Amino acid sequence: MEEKEMLELLLQKVTDLELGLKEQKAHNAVVAKDLKEQKAHNAAVAKDLKEQKAYNAAFAKDLKEQKNYTAGITEELKDQKEHYLAMVQDIKELKEDQLIIKQAVLETNRSVKNIKTNIENLSDQVSQLSEDQKSVREILGDHEVAIRTLRRKPV
Repeated sequence: MEEKEMLELLLQKVTDLELGLKEQKAHNAVVAKDLKEQKAHNAAVAKDLKEQKAYNAAFAKDLKEQKNYTAGITEELKDQKEHYLAMVQDIKELKEDQLIIKQAVLETNRSVKNIKTNIENLSDQVSQLSEDQKSVREILGDHEVAIRTLRRKPV
């Protein structure tokens, strides 16, 4: 190979290298632009992540408050349940007492009926005695009955 051919070959290689270098520069510029955009995107993602962390912290705080509130409600429900069970027991006792009172009233009513019957019998007996006494007065006379009555009374 001659010098001229070598120079041409060398020139061709230099030209190819210059062209490759230009392409590489253009590619590097695109990559630099993409890298700059990626950095901006990463910064936005970092900002969003920071905001998300703040939101998560606020959410965790709200969740903790909600758990405390729920625990309070659970405690109140437990108290209400105990109160309800006590009321159920009181109602049961009141019903039992009511049955006892009802039985006592029924017994009292039976006793009143018995007393009423006895009073009616006594009334009949008193009426009979009154009639008998009238008959005795008619037989003996009012004067004789008064004397006999005075004799029985201690003076």
